[in-house]
Amino acid sequence: MKQVTWYFMILLVWGGVSACGKMKDLEFVRVASFDMENLSFSKSTVKIELAYYNPNNFSLRLKDAEFDVFLDDTKVGHSLQDTLIDIPARDTFYFPVKLQVEMGNVFKNMLGVLANKEVTIKAAGNCKVGKKGVFLPFPIRAETKQKLDFF
Repeated sequence: MKQVTWYFMILLVWGGVSACGKMKDLEFVRVASFDMENLSFSKSTVKIELAYYNPNNFSLRLKDAEFDVFLDDTKVGHSLQDTLIDIPARDTFYFPVKLQVEMGNVFKNMLGVLANKEVTIKAAGNCKVGKKGVFLPFPIRAETKQKLDFF
């Protein structure tokens, strides 16, 4: 009987130690889609879908994301997301973003964009990532270069 108790204790300690591994950061993959929903000269609404990969072997949930978007280091918009997103384990997930864009800042950069034909798009902010009701702050950092072919 002592041997069974001993094996049970070893199994319990091993399970506890392996379950307490450090959470790996979510990895930005790419901008999956980009769509203009409402276009005007002062403010526009843009829908973007960001692809991220969860390298952890457990699922997570994401909520309360707030971040700014930059076009060649000039802030062009802000997004506040209050939806709850389920993140599968060891898989890519898509984070839908609805962004309010200040078109005045976009027009300031238009000459540089037309000359370079490539623009750097950055997102920077914070969200909460967690599991089973426990959420911790997580930074949002995404950057990509996008070719723009107008002509």
